[in-house]
Amino acid sequence: MSRFLAVSLLLTAGLLSDVAAAATPAEAQLLGLINAYRAAPQGCAGARAAAPLAADSRLAAVRLTGRDRLQSDLRAVGYQAAAVQVIMLAGAPTAQAAMAGLRQQYCRPLASADYAQIGVSQQGPRWQLVLARPVVSAGLGNWQTAGQAVLAEVNRARAQGRTCGTRRFAATAPLRWNPALANAALAHSQDMAGHDYFSHTAPGGGTVAERVAKQGYGWTRIGENIAAGAGSVAQAMQGWLASPGHCANLMNPEFTEMGAAYALNPRSTHSLYWTQVFGRPR
Repeated sequence: MSRFLAVSLLLTAGLLSDVAAAATPAEAQLLGLINAYRAAPQGCAGARAAAPLAADSRLAAVRLTGRDRLQSDLRAVGYQAAAVQVIMLAGAPTAQAAMAGLRQQYCRPLASADYAQIGVSQQGPRWQLVLARPVVSAGLGNWQTAGQAVLAEVNRARAQGRTCGTRRFAATAPLRWNPALANAALAHSQDMAGHDYFSHTAPGGGTVAERVAKQGYGWTRIGENIAAGAGSVAQAMQGWLASPGHCANLMNPEFTEMGAAYALNPRSTHSLYWTQVFGRPR
């Protein structure tokens, strides 16, 4: 019987961030003032109440080394952001003075719901703040939970007809979860994250066919989608469905089983690496 292999990759770019030091009493006081302001942002036209910012020691520990080095500065402390705002303020010896300046010059980023975390650093009258939202979704869960969520989204997509690029796919049967395919997906995600690369082929030459063979999976058809930088299942799926090659793998009626996993390495280029392996057993 003939065997068929299909692979497709997707890269999701994310913004990265930067900032300052550790929580002194003055820094903690400023954070409290900022969060009180976010709860009732008066004097900032159109601003609405926003959730409090959580202090993040990684953001507070970042030292900016240059305008073009924000990504590497942030990776150095293990943080990757989907959104970021860096604020520098001078001439404010106290938290109250800093807050007065911030309200006057930066009321919109202070009140923005785009940010969930903050790092605050003070050196005399100089302050550095980084407001950020992390790439990784708070509800992502472990790789098994996320993989099962990917399966559910794939089957939801397969339940409806869809055009992938120029190819039309009719609605088709749902896929089954296969642990061997899931372990092959996990191995590749971990390898990409650990060795900081993004490819279907490992630096040593390993392919999806070899990875599933190591898991003892015999197949007549195999396929693989990969993605990087997506911080949630929904984001990964949106990217795959918007890409003709990935979409075709998702909708292919010849596949009957699937496994999926992600791996995280905040010090790597894209932090999160996803692999989705499709199969049809012998």
